[in-house]
Amino acid sequence: MRFPFLTPSAERVGADGRVEQVHEGGALGRFRPRVTLLARDLCTFQLFEAGALPRGRRRQAALLFARTASPYVVGGMVIVPAGQDFGVWWWDLERVSALLTTGASTTVVRPETLAQPTGEGWRIVRLKKGFDAQLWRGGKLLASSWRAQPFDAASWLAFARLQRDGADAPATPPTPVILPIADDSEAFAFSGAEMTPRQAAIATGGAAAFAILLGSLFLVGQGLRLAEDRKEIEAEVATIRAALPAAANAQAQEADRRRLATYAEIEGRTNPLTSSGAALGILALYEIEPTNLEVEAETLTVKIPYTAIDSIDELVSEFETSGFFEDVEPRTDIATSSLTIAMKVRPAAAPLGSAG
Repeated sequence: MRFPFLTPSAERVGADGRVEQVHEGGALGRFRPRVTLLARDLCTFQLFEAGALPRGRRRQAALLFARTASPYVVGGMVIVPAGQDFGVWWWDLERVSALLTTGASTTVVRPETLAQPTGEGWRIVRLKKGFDAQLWRGGKLLASSWRAQPFDAASWLAFARLQRDGADAPATPPTPVILPIADDSEAFAFSGAEMTPRQAAIATGGAAAFAILLGSLFLVGQGLRLAEDRKEIEAEVATIRAALPAAANAQAQEADRRRLATYAEIEGRTNPLTSSGAALGILALYEIEPTNLEVEAETLTVKIPYTAIDSIDELVSEFETSGFFEDVEPRTDIATSSLTIAMKVRPAAAPLGSAG
């Protein structure tokens, strides 16, 4: 999930050079580069199958493929994850550059398909010019084919037959749909591969800082609630203590003392706040939003969508080398389609941004 108020403005450029504003962007989107969406007929799509390669080499192989297999002499490109594989988009950079100089001012170029909402299964999208047949699996685009004219039975069958898992394709072309611009689409993602090092550092730092801020505000609220709970417990202890016999009263005093000591320790620690901010910042680097985050005295557990499985090795490495965590253990829960990463918080972890 991305935040709508961080979405930059977007314009669409057609093959005729006509530029139109298609998205105003969020309140803070003006601090990000404008996005120019290329009409689908200006782009070429191909799926790069990387599942048979070692996990740590898949993106590198996809980048090498994208740079060497371009159908254009001078090609622009962008790659997007598609499960274990990658979707590769190319465009004629010389042609597109000429179109951009006629009125579009931007540093980020994306195919218009990447600005559409994700789908599932087979669909045909009606564009401002032409029609785009698509196949989606698990929210990832696996195939895309553009035609100037509507798909008939023959052209649709030809498209379906080219797909590896096209057995479930409908016999007749689906009804074309017109889709809106999606704030959480790949077109508006922070992408280090297509940024300069300076742009990537600024973008990543901003995303991580924002995630840490959210985590900090959440945990500050939890801390205030913890303080209120402690006061209530103290009042209850005083009431119960007066009504208990002496022996039971002594046991209750010891149990309550330990309970209050634990609350006091957690309340006074900086580790839950700083370590949670660090965890959220690391997840933000991979554009992963946790579905649950639990903080205890010495442990932190995050639950993330199962679709992040391809990044699990990198995430574990990031957590272990951050200086905040140790004994990082990822677990899968197929029943809930989620991943859980449990880790211990290192003692006396320094707050983020402190000198060291």
